[in-house]
Amino acid sequence: MWFFRITIIAVFAVAVGCGFQPLHAPGSGAVPSVLSKVDVAPIPNRLGQVVRNRLFEQLTPRGSPIAAKYRVVVSLRLSKEALAIGRDDSATRYNVSLEATYNLLLVSSGDTVLQGTVRSVAAYNVVSSDYANVVAERDAELRAAREVGDEIKLRLAVYLAKTNTREY
Repeated sequence: MWFFRITIIAVFAVAVGCGFQPLHAPGSGAVPSVLSKVDVAPIPNRLGQVVRNRLFEQLTPRGSPIAAKYRVVVSLRLSKEALAIGRDDSATRYNVSLEATYNLLLVSSGDTVLQGTVRSVAAYNVVSSDYANVVAERDAELRAAREVGDEIKLRLAVYLAKTNTREY
């Protein structure tokens, strides 16, 4: 047990010595305050609403920013693919793929400062109940939407940490 503790301390010391700095650690700099200045543009349809709400939860948990410095615009594309085929040529498992293209804009000028694409895949099984299939498909879509929101937030945080640490 003591060896495990010493190993953890040694790894932490090496990480601190090489300049590692946790993104959301107390006193870590500008990232949390900059993230709170990112507004999220409306995203069409129900999955867009889920992604937008996920971004709001993580970027501005206290509500919409009053003086937004950045605005993120997201567009979604959903696809469904049969993954496993049964003996009767019916699909028994599906992959739901959600692809999001995002652009981070400066509110003052409208210039794009960051753009990218994020993709999430969630799977579900097909059973004999139609209702269960509808619920499973919807659940897979919601899981993919939450993962997309998390990944976009992470990419925004990394970008803003790199570009805005000198401003604050």
